[in-house]
Amino acid sequence: ELATKCVEVAGGTPAYVYSLAELESRANDCLAFPNAFGLTVRYAMKACPNAALLQYFHSRGIHLDASSGYEVRRAMAAGVPADHISLSTQEFPPDFAELVDMGVNVNCWYVTS
Repeated sequence: ELATKCVEVAGGTPAYVYSLAELESRANDCLAFPNAFGLTVRYAMKACPNAALLQYFHSRGIHLDASSGYEVRRAMAAGVPADHISLSTQEFPPDFAELVDMGVNVNCWYVTS
């Protein structure tokens, strides 16, 4: 019923509707994960790079995992500081050096990275 109301308010489909209560619950679950040496929770923004979601997760202290230079720039445009973004990519973007200089973390996990 709530989903139907949201689609009506949006003016039809496609419409993407997110439950803030569910996002909060999942964020709390991740942030409460038992750890002995500290924990940095990261949201893989590839799943949904919506600026409002990125801002929400950032407000909860959750960092972001970006898979491209474009995603890094999108996260920064949403207000996420560079040092809260980790770039995991198979190919370095053209502005790689600039992103690193800005404080973006790099996860080199692929042999050619």
